[in-house]
Amino acid sequence: MTEFKVSIIIPAYNAEKYLPQALDSIVGQSIGIENLEVIVADDASTDGTAAIIDDYCSRYSNFKAIHLEKNMGAAWGPRNLAIKQASSDYIMFLDADDTFTPDACEVLYNEISSSDADVVFGRYFRVYDNLKLKSYSPYGDALDMENDLKVNPNFSGAISFLWSSIFYRLLYGSPGKVRDRIVVSDIRQDPEILKILPSIWTKIFRKSYVGEFPHLIAGEDLNFLLDVYDSSRIILLNDKFITNYYMRFDDDELSVTKNINFNLVLDSIRAYKLAISKCNKYGFVGYNKMINPFLLNYMSLLKKGDFTKSEMKLLLNEIMEIDDIYKNKGLIGFLIVKFAKFLSR
Repeated sequence: MTEFKVSIIIPAYNAEKYLPQALDSIVGQSIGIENLEVIVADDASTDGTAAIIDDYCSRYSNFKAIHLEKNMGAAWGPRNLAIKQASSDYIMFLDADDTFTPDACEVLYNEISSSDADVVFGRYFRVYDNLKLKSYSPYGDALDMENDLKVNPNFSGAISFLWSSIFYRLLYGSPGKVRDRIVVSDIRQDPEILKILPSIWTKIFRKSYVGEFPHLIAGEDLNFLLDVYDSSRIILLNDKFITNYYMRFDDDELSVTKNINFNLVLDSIRAYKLAISKCNKYGFVGYNKMINPFLLNYMSLLKKGDFTKSEMKLLLNEIMEIDDIYKNKGLIGFLIVKFAKFLSR
């Protein structure tokens, strides 16, 4: 029997502006802070992040600090180090600039500890300056298209019309019957759940099913989750909202994945290629509806970047390899890959 009910892992890098809010959302959990082990891994921050972590560790004996001497460049490193130190049978993740809803840990812990599930998760709120939107779920309520287009900086004019009237439905399909609790014993029998973005901070994992995050700047959470999904019993609490995911488009220093450079774009497309390989390996069906939006994200990154001819050649090679291994991609996937190849030339 472990001392704590849940171990919560937080990677942090130059997060002094938001980290206290994230940690306070854990301290105030309805399950009781004494039941939580909190491991914060500082990826060699250059601001006041380390001091904030040490302050909370001095106030709460169940807070643990990992201070890296050298920056690892992405969240995979701090997370993997923290996983090794987690002592609970169950693990949750939180990013340093987000917060848990007040009963997040209690809801997820009660469900997983009283069932034979290996992964339990809920949904999240996308929080903007003056708006809070529900995350997408294929098991019911439709996306709030009007407000979603209003806050998305990539959608305007004709692109907005095409997304809302054509591409959204082609990619995700029509909403299904509303269901509050979805149990999936084998994801191969219910691949709809693959449509939900990785959002590892909405989930609780049985520790014995948790492996390592791959060494990727982007898409590491997607590939981590596919490994977990391969042999897990999954429960989705469709009516429970676990995390407030803050959309901070104007904070360039907040995350490496918001700074568009060649390494990020290359790592992204390699992550999607790895995900396709894993889906093929595990025999997942219908995964094209998961992969296609990620490939659209790649094209969005590609358009915003300014790359050399040699860099574009490397990106084109990656897309060509994806085209080779992306079986049963369907018409939409076929067109997306063709267009991605065109943009990469």
